[in-house]
Amino acid sequence: MKKTTLTLAAASILFALGANAKTLTLGHAMNLESAAHKGMVIFAEKVEEKSKGELKVKIFANGMLGSERDQAEQVVTGAIDMAKINGSLAESFEPTFKAVSIPFLFRSAEHMHDFIRSDAAEKMLKSSAGKGFLGLTFYDSGSRSFYSSKPINSPDDLAGLKIRVPESPTMIEMVRLLGAKATPVPFTEVYTALQQGVIDAAENNISSLVEMKHMEVAKFYAMDQHMITPDLIMISETTWNGLSADQQKLVKEAALESMEEEIKIWAEIDNMNMKKAKQNGVEFIEVDKSKFREKVAPMIADAKADPVLGYYIDEINKL
Repeated sequence: MKKTTLTLAAASILFALGANAKTLTLGHAMNLESAAHKGMVIFAEKVEEKSKGELKVKIFANGMLGSERDQAEQVVTGAIDMAKINGSLAESFEPTFKAVSIPFLFRSAEHMHDFIRSDAAEKMLKSSAGKGFLGLTFYDSGSRSFYSSKPINSPDDLAGLKIRVPESPTMIEMVRLLGAKATPVPFTEVYTALQQGVIDAAENNISSLVEMKHMEVAKFYAMDQHMITPDLIMISETTWNGLSADQQKLVKEAALESMEEEIKIWAEIDNMNMKKAKQNGVEFIEVDKSKFREKVAPMIADAKADPVLGYYIDEINKL
């Protein structure tokens, strides 16, 4: 019933836009201050500029069109045109995206940036062809670490904890190997879940900790940086196929150019948010990352042995 309601809501939005096929909808669950939203605003501006007003992008922030999963499903069915989702969630719709969610695969933000600019990344973006969507581009979303109301100094401190994760098989498996209980919760509901004890901890980047006000209910941030997973801007195949070749080209160009701008914005905002978190009493704990890496080593070995994922892991390691 919920999904039907969301689909109808998306349809009503399209109708309100005048049923103009040249106005594309783009949804996401972040707030207006996030680097991702600012990057998408640049994307929208570039699409309108490059198309000389022939194409426009209407952005719906703060989960207005549903959770990230709801929005991704609506993109696949063509109910909305585009969505920005967590890169780990993307594997639920195309297993190839699992490669960017392997824990401790990227050595640094710069390493991840090299990948999202590479031919291998472009191949991954196209890997979902025939499944209702294509990837337009990746966005920087920083590194993900654990945070809670109690200190986490080692994997032992995670034992038995209920930890919020996106609906990602890879994330769920990682948390299991670390000895905790993976608890999928929509991103927009994490604050309440932490506050009410539905979950004991969460994992995300510093900007999410601050911008979603999670720092009010989680004062300890363990810098294990288990994942440096980029976000994904996805577009419905129905929408993509309805664009002319020239329109497809300019939308792709706008997406890639906005990615470069979003990377710069991310760095500025993330540094600012770390300062904000410290000012609000958050303690950043420097942990021994090798202890966390040891626990999830089987995931890396399994991915390397996979004929599809192995290709991407090799390409990433070469960078």
